[in-house]
Amino acid sequence: MTKARDLSKLLSTSNGKIAGSNLDVSFENISDTGTEGTKVASGTTAQRGSTTGQIRFNSTTGLAEYYTGTAFKSIDAPPTVTSIDDTEVDSAGGGNQTIVITGTSFVSGATVTYVGASGTDFNASTVTIDSDTQITAVAAKSSFLNAQEPYGVRVTNVSGLSAVLASQINVDNSPNWSTSSGTLATIQDNATGTHATVSATDPDGDTVAYSVQSGSIPAGTTLNSSSGTISGDPTDVNGSTTSTFLLRATANTKTADRSFNIIVNPTPIDIYYLLIAGGGSGGNGYGGAGGGAGGLLTNYGSTALSMTKGTNYNVTIGTGGSTRAWGDNQGYDGSNSTFGGTGISTLTSIGGGGGGAGGSASNGVGREGGSGGGGGWHREHRAGYGTYSGSAGGGIYDSSPRQGYDGRFASTSNGSDGGGSGGGAGGVGFYTNGDSGSEQTQVAAPQGGTGKQINIDGNNYYWSGGGGGGSNYLCAGGHGGLGGGGFGIGTQGNGSYLGSAINGSAGGNDAGNNTGGGGGAGGNGSGGSGVGGSGIFILRYPNSLSATVGTLASNTITVGSDKVTYVTGTGSGTISIA
Repeated sequence: MTKARDLSKLLSTSNGKIAGSNLDVSFENISDTGTEGTKVASGTTAQRGSTTGQIRFNSTTGLAEYYTGTAFKSIDAPPTVTSIDDTEVDSAGGGNQTIVITGTSFVSGATVTYVGASGTDFNASTVTIDSDTQITAVAAKSSFLNAQEPYGVRVTNVSGLSAVLASQINVDNSPNWSTSSGTLATIQDNATGTHATVSATDPDGDTVAYSVQSGSIPAGTTLNSSSGTISGDPTDVNGSTTSTFLLRATANTKTADRSFNIIVNPTPIDIYYLLIAGGGSGGNGYGGAGGGAGGLLTNYGSTALSMTKGTNYNVTIGTGGSTRAWGDNQGYDGSNSTFGGTGISTLTSIGGGGGGAGGSASNGVGREGGSGGGGGWHREHRAGYGTYSGSAGGGIYDSSPRQGYDGRFASTSNGSDGGGSGGGAGGVGFYTNGDSGSEQTQVAAPQGGTGKQINIDGNNYYWSGGGGGGSNYLCAGGHGGLGGGGFGIGTQGNGSYLGSAINGSAGGNDAGNNTGGGGGAGGNGSGGSGVGGSGIFILRYPNSLSATVGTLASNTITVGSDKVTYVTGTGSGTISIA
């Protein structure tokens, strides 16, 4: 039914237009059959009205919008967030984190918010709309907090519609090394067990694993990837060896590298030695005196000495004093023998003193040395002093440990029984052959001092015996002391080299080579005095090792579970054990 209306009531009384306020119209089942659609009001954001419920097109945003009474809401398709390209942030790494977001319905002006697990959110500092399906967002790495992981990603379009991809981003910092770089340990190659432990912590609480990134830890050792301990039995080395390596600490996917080294030294070798200097030569002339034995040093039967495996040590073997031609001539000193090197202060055995001259010459005094040379045929010609603490010789010969003993002066006031005898490493020269007691007239010149008995090579040999005295007129030459001492010469017969069947010639007899023995004295005859014996170095060490001697002559034997190396060539060289 159509209701009749009074048109005059619809008209404005002022301008004749139909006033909306006068309308009482109800529209039902309105349809728009046109092709352009229903047109609503259009304008910029600045042209918005303030009527609740109005619908308009915002030409600034390009979106339809409506007014709620407090704000305009755009009418838009909601965005979707399907994935991000990076789900891990190193918050301590410094700088910015760039994340590419993939989804749909992204529009210009959209914002990106990182949503913390406990509600602590923050916006990306830079948002670039690459397309309606991709956004590139940038934020400071430090904004991501470990306590808020995992972070979600929310994209909000200008319409206010948003989408969240939850629990996507974990905060994962690199581990921090607790162990300083450099040398972790200095160990010996026989050490076992744990040698060093490295440590790193992860700020995120992740488990840290350790690995060798480059270089190598010492051969024979292993690295525990969980505990960071380096343990095992290092392979033997022949000298100080430094292993340098780069270790990596890994927590989750983050890593931190640090350089370290471990020094492996060879295990010290317990050795025993015998070091003997060259013996002095005998004096010459009527009643010349025997030469003193070369100084003797040894630790056999005492505390072992430590050598470093694979290290060269210096060794010098002294020569014996050379012969003196016929005449009232004092014998020559033997030269020193030495041994030393890394960890071993140089050991010096002092060469034996030359024997005093015979006759009435003023040089009839025996020379000082490792063991002192004997005094010439007159009692005023004192004997030489040996090297031992408290020796009346004083100076360098006042030493400890004792290396030898004093020589002896002539056995009678006028020396009719010959010149004095040289001291040995085991005792002073004798007054007579076989008698170190009171002097008396004898038919032979005095015997050289006895050497020292040492079993370093499995034999109870004597070493460094003193030289025997030479005769004056009526007596025989004196025996050489046990341990290589040369015998003296006399008209009534030559002294014998004790323990040997050596026969003399016209001069004093030479001491045995490599014994350190003192040379025998000249006497009634035209021959020269006896040459002092050359020194020797003997080294005893475990059988599992081998000695390398440089240019000096040497030989090695096996004694039980040990090896013994004899260095016999005179001069200077090296020796090492490996």
